[in-house]
Amino acid sequence: MAEQRNIVILGASSAGLQSSHYILKYILPALKAKNDAKYHVYNIAPSAHFYFKIASPRVAASTTRMAAEDIVFDLHENFKQYSSDDFTFIEASATGLDTSARTISYRSHKGSEDERLPYHALIVATGSRTIHQAFSSSSVIQDTLDSITSTNEKIQSAKSIIIVGGGPTAVEFAGEVGEHRNGKPGWLSKPERKVNITLITADKQLLPSLSPATAKKAEQKLKAVHVDVLYNSRVTNTSTAKEGHTVVTLGNGENLETDFYVPAYGVEPNSSWLPNELLDGKAKLITNKETSRVDTAGPRVYALGDITSYSRNNVWDILAAFPALVVNIQRDLLSYDALQPDAKPKGKDRIIQLDALVNMVVPIGKSDGVGEIKGWNFPSFLVSVLKGRDFLVNMSAKPMASGVKTKEVKWTAEESAI
Repeated sequence: MAEQRNIVILGASSAGLQSSHYILKYILPALKAKNDAKYHVYNIAPSAHFYFKIASPRVAASTTRMAAEDIVFDLHENFKQYSSDDFTFIEASATGLDTSARTISYRSHKGSEDERLPYHALIVATGSRTIHQAFSSSSVIQDTLDSITSTNEKIQSAKSIIIVGGGPTAVEFAGEVGEHRNGKPGWLSKPERKVNITLITADKQLLPSLSPATAKKAEQKLKAVHVDVLYNSRVTNTSTAKEGHTVVTLGNGENLETDFYVPAYGVEPNSSWLPNELLDGKAKLITNKETSRVDTAGPRVYALGDITSYSRNNVWDILAAFPALVVNIQRDLLSYDALQPDAKPKGKDRIIQLDALVNMVVPIGKSDGVGEIKGWNFPSFLVSVLKGRDFLVNMSAKPMASGVKTKEVKWTAEESAI
């Protein structure tokens, strides 16, 4: 009887989805042609739905601006193109990793006990989660949908809103809320202020990864929809006041009271299930920044996306690392020798080429925004064309969910020398 070799991908957001589709389309057929074992691909994720969090700032502001169903994709539907002989999707959360036994532990939301699955190769793509749940999905999708509904309702009724954060999510969300509640500015007119919106950042500028000039433009565009920006101010505490209001305490001791408070800063890696010795000081999985391998976890273990120690928590890093991941895992698997299971694969590794410059496109409302690509200023009309109209739903989210545009990464002669 042929040996069973499982290829397991943990996570079904951007990194996990792309990895799963690629392996099923290009790597699995090559392994089956080798005919040395029985291979099966598993994807394990907490939800059977892919939530396109890039577009979450618009949906969280109001589903009249973009419907929630436009950015939620049924994974069963998008994976049904693959044979059950080749692929299994498991709706469950990872609960442990045993690198010695080479097993993954997981638990479904309907179960009370962990189950285990042995792996021959493992890709960890469990990503990260946001403080405010409307901006990401790390559990069953209903939790995120409920947060979207609650956020929409509070934004619609609030007379004052405080948003905390200075990164792209905070700026995009503030712009969406400002345009939704206060109106869209015209060529020669400014909308009437209907609600007080304050964006608080601990930094001296918005979008600190970008140039001060671009940050200043972002502030000006936010002011056009009546969003006030408060700099160099760190929130140290929040508490509930009368009538459900929130009191926000700043580092200087000042208290601000608001109808609705939204934390839109930072992410936390989904790594609590991983052994501590595999994590760095930021609770991220220690990953080789050149090969995408998790060297300390043993052979044929990889990571991609926000969970990795080299990630700057953006989609550009996933795109940059993806070719190296799939080339290296394909060569590792094809060159595997059962008589020498820990032998280093032949051939040359594909090396990750991360862009030293931060690429960022930040819509501020549907037809305005700022950005920088490879250090060059990105004009506002191009921000609107590229991302502002639908937050990349048609260009990126739908193809990513279905894998329809997943293209094969070609090997070089040195890389394919197995």
